[in-house]
Amino acid sequence: MISRFINEGLKGKSKPTIRTYEHALKQFEQWLHGAGTDLEGYSRSDVQRYLDYLVANKKSAATINKIWNAIKKYSRWAGKEDAIEDIAVIQPPQYYTEAPKSLSQVERNRLIREVDRSGNKRDFAIVQMLFNTGLRVSELVSLDRSDVEISERKGSVKVVGKGNRERIVPLNKETRRALQRYLDERTDSHPALFLSNRGQRISVRSVQYLLEKHGVHPHQLRHTFITGLMRNNIDIAVIQSMSGHTSTKMIVRYSQPTEEDKTQAVEELWYKKQ
Repeated sequence: MISRFINEGLKGKSKPTIRTYEHALKQFEQWLHGAGTDLEGYSRSDVQRYLDYLVANKKSAATINKIWNAIKKYSRWAGKEDAIEDIAVIQPPQYYTEAPKSLSQVERNRLIREVDRSGNKRDFAIVQMLFNTGLRVSELVSLDRSDVEISERKGSVKVVGKGNRERIVPLNKETRRALQRYLDERTDSHPALFLSNRGQRISVRSVQYLLEKHGVHPHQLRHTFITGLMRNNIDIAVIQSMSGHTSTKMIVRYSQPTEEDKTQAVEELWYKKQ
């Protein structure tokens, strides 16, 4: 049933969205089997009990709402609208009023230093790309060499983002240097910009693992890029054109204070140098 739903009910959706829905429905299906039913026989009470089960197991509001969205989409596709009527769902946090988690200057410098010292030119180029372009990991691994233009004084990368929307992101000097050094050591003819250790296009999971080794979540690099632009008072329209966000609301939230900002404000309240 899940495979049919993906093929018929999720046409046009991005790969990350499909993966999210598939994972959520497989978890729901497993829980239903334990409750004595399946994805064809579940009722409204099963949906409500499953969501209550997730709350009891301290799943975050954001996670629960992703799962709930998947169940709603599937239920409507399967003609089971009655199973999703009047469901009580935990409210997510105010998404647009919370600053995404970015890296501090010290954390950013540490990551760059550690990857640089490893001597792996590919990994260093990946980190520089993510930090200085704000690309999503899924966008990064989809890049081909032909998507990148590099000269001595400037450079750019053509990105196909969510909804197959294309954008051009400039490359700064450090990113151009890191990319060129990596490409100079390549002797293959593979079109992919970044290759795995096996000589194939690098996967999302490989990039995630690279960063997790250094205690960093991949999306934090994107958050750090956009937060830096916001704090440098770059025009929102410019940021939107580079980040690929469709809504300015998604960008404005990067101007919200972080927990670190609040802590620093309190610490410096009476001791800031005059």
